[in-house]
Parts: sequence; structure tokens; C-alpha cells
Amino acid sequence: MSQSVLPYAVVSVFLFIYCPVLADEVLLTDGSKIICEVQTLTEGKLHVTTDFAGEIVIDVSKVQGITTDKPLSVELESGDRAVGPLQYTPGTGQAVETNALGPVNVEMETITAVWPQGQESPAVIALREHLNKLQNPWSVTLALGIDGQSGNTNRTAVNGRLDIKRTIDNERLFLYGQGRFSRENGRDTVKEVIGGATLEVDIDEQWFVFGRGELEFDKFENLDLRSRIAGGFGYFVIKEPEEEFKLRGGIGFQHESFNTGVSDDLAVADLGWDYRKNIAPWLQFNHSITFLPAFEDINQTRIVMNNAVEIPLNPNKDWKLRIGLRNEYDAMPEPGIKRLDSYYYLNIAWDWH
Repeated sequence: MSQSVLPYAVVSVFLFIYCPVLADEVLLTDGSKIICEVQTLTEGKLHVTTDFAGEIVIDVSKVQGITTDKPLSVELESGDRAVGPLQYTPGTGQAVETNALGPVNVEMETITAVWPQGQESPAVIALREHLNKLQNPWSVTLALGIDGQSGNTNRTAVNGRLDIKRTIDNERLFLYGQGRFSRENGRDTVKEVIGGATLEVDIDEQWFVFGRGELEFDKFENLDLRSRIAGGFGYFVIKEPEEEFKLRGGIGFQHESFNTGVSDDLAVADLGWDYRKNIAPWLQFNHSITFLPAFEDINQTRIVMNNAVEIPLNPNKDWKLRIGLRNEYDAMPEPGIKRLDSYYYLNIAWDWH
């Protein structure tokens, strides 16, 4: 072997020995194959890890068969369990290669759970998490961002948000408060405070009713107080641990008073949606939008939109980096005030459960 080839051979052997090889295979109903490492199957979702896309989730209804190179624990609809590598063969179907009984043929649709051998089943883990929520249904998230400048311009800006959530079997309570403050060369340039509460109560697995209220103060929009109460119905389009999308619609009442002496009372619709997606273990995307058209005059419409991504900063994911954008559009603002108010933020967030 020449000296020029030897280093590449050594590196190849090293990679072969030390690099993990994804040897599992998932055959989909459309005929395509995914080379991966099977993690778990629970609640009709197959979780696998791939080289090309990291962790992905596949609906079991799209899976024709699974083949693995390592033993897994398998639970069936009947409650029976088997341990062994999964093997799918066209014409023969799905099987579990057990040591005691040899190949055990099973129907793919009768498999309710799959998990690594020697670990707790997803059902046990879910039950423990449920009991923990019952014992401590509260969670708190505090986010804070600060920036400043000195020299030719002396500026200090602070923004923060506090979220408190209480979750029980069929009820969710959200409390929140946020503020933005900025001072430049001895003068206030931003002074805004918003706080509110939302209660959601499930009717069934997808429908729920909601009630919400909000208070807002913004010195530089001449806004002394904006208060709103609303109620209505919501619907979960997607309700999964990794992804959630819900629509909501209702009616409400809004009061506004300005430091110019003007005040207004309106009946409004409260329409919108909320979306959350765990794109990867290290990235979560959140989006929400609310439309508030007035019944008396459709031109008196407000739209509030929030977009944010969260990146965990430690293994426990209780410290996060939150990057976001909030847009608030008012179709008929006070004289001298722009219709669109947008601000960007980069905050450090801390979660407590």
C-alpha cells in the first residue's frame, strides 16, 4: 500500500469502528424506504432518527413495515408483549424475532407501542408525567432582554415577559404580562405594558371553550388604557406532543381611552389561531395571530401577531434563547401614530415546572 493511500485507509477504519451506523429500515405504504434508527412508537406515531433530517415523526398509518438490527420491546393491542428485532418481509409481513418463540408474525396495525429494550414503556412514562402534572400543574417562564449604549448616545432598553400556565386534565389557564421600556439621553422613548389571562376548557378531544381578558398601556401611542374581554369556541386541528395547531373564534367588548381625552367602546370579534412546532430537539417555533374587527365599523380593526423561536441552552432545557417578532396593526390609530408597530427581541428565558 502506498504512503498516499495509507492515511485514507486508517481514517476509513476509524470511522467504521467509531461512527454509529443507521441500520434500521422503515418501508412506507408508498414504497419508499427510510434508513434510520428506530426510537419509539407511541400514540400512532413512529419516532426515528435519520442522518439527513435528524429526528422525524411518521404516522403509523403510512408505515408498511419495520426492520431493525437490535431488539426492541413491542406491545400489541391484545396487551401481549414480545422482545426482539423487528423484521418485515414482503409477502410474509411484519414479525418480531424472539429468542424463545422464534419469529412471531404480527399485523402492523395491531402494534400499539415500541420502545428500547430494558427501558420503561411509553405508557408508563406518560402515566408518570400525567401524575407529575396533577401534583404540580403550574409552570412559569420568565424572559428578559437588556441592551444599552453610551458615548455619543446614552440609551438603555429593557423588555421582558412572564408566563404562568396551569394545566389539568381538560383545562388550561394562561396568565401573562410583558413590558418594554427604553430611555435615551434622559428621555423616555418606549413605555408599554400588557397583561392578561386566558382560560380554555375542553368539550371533547378537539373542541374547547375559552374566555380571555387583556389590559394594555402605551405612553407613545397616547394610550392610557385598552381593555378587552372576549369568549368563544376553539378547535384543535393538530394536538400532538411535537406539534399543536388550534383555531379560535368568539365575540367580545373593547374599551379604549387616550390621553387626548378621546375614549371608545366597541363590540368586537375575536378571531385567530395558535401554532407550535418542535422542529428539532434544539428548536421550537411558536406563532399566534389575533384579528379584532369592530362590528360597528370593519375599518376599526386591530391585528396582533407574534412569532418566536426557542433554542435550549442546557440539557434540561430550562434555560432558553428566545428570538421573536411582535407586530401590532391598528387600522385607525390616533393622529400622528403609525398603523403598524413592530419590535424584535432576543431574550434569555428560564422555565420552572
